[in-house]
Amino acid sequence: MRRIDFVTLRLFVAIAETRSLTRAAEREHLALAAVSKRVSDLEGQLDVSLLYRQPKGVELTPAGHALLHHARNLLDNLQQLDADLSEFSQGVKGHVRIHANTSAVIEFLPEDLSAFARQHPEVKIDLEERVSSDTLRALREGLTDIGIFAGHMPAEDLQVFPYREDRLVLVTPREHPLAGRECIALREAAGFDFIGLQQDASLHALLQQSAQQMGTPLAPAHSGTQL
Repeated sequence: MRRIDFVTLRLFVAIAETRSLTRAAEREHLALAAVSKRVSDLEGQLDVSLLYRQPKGVELTPAGHALLHHARNLLDNLQQLDADLSEFSQGVKGHVRIHANTSAVIEFLPEDLSAFARQHPEVKIDLEERVSSDTLRALREGLTDIGIFAGHMPAEDLQVFPYREDRLVLVTPREHPLAGRECIALREAAGFDFIGLQQDASLHALLQQSAQQMGTPLAPAHSGTQL
């Protein structure tokens, strides 16, 4: 396996951003000769050309663009690793990553996480809002520790516990034919235009599926967004 040190990766990112070996050397506080040798050694190690040398600077080759993408990811991950570990030295004893859908983030998690944080100040919580399908994908790929998603989503391969229940309501203008109703079935509303969440949201999929089972698919609003 090829060994590439982080100093060289940081230097390569500087070269890509400044488009100049000289300016990259100044930015990284290195001698120009040392920068040129590191780049040459890197190209030799990878057996590819990373830069087009031009009179007014350098440009990345296709291989250089590929390396730049991975170098930035690696350096970002290294920076995050340093930040996470430094928190442990300051008293943090745990780190929990949570992905949750919009309903949970808006309605339930603020109060629950606030209470948890008061009881366990030494535990850091990272919360990201995601649609349910993305949350399930993150759980399966190990990118999050806890996922909160819509209950109708298939998750037989995961350990699942009920969290909260949502109550859906229909919002209409005052003059709408359905306004004033205390209770209404989806079948009665399906013929009207719906405006709401993005189409990849689990709630949208649930409503569409329920309406199709009744033989009355939801009508999209003229804006293209749906509920």
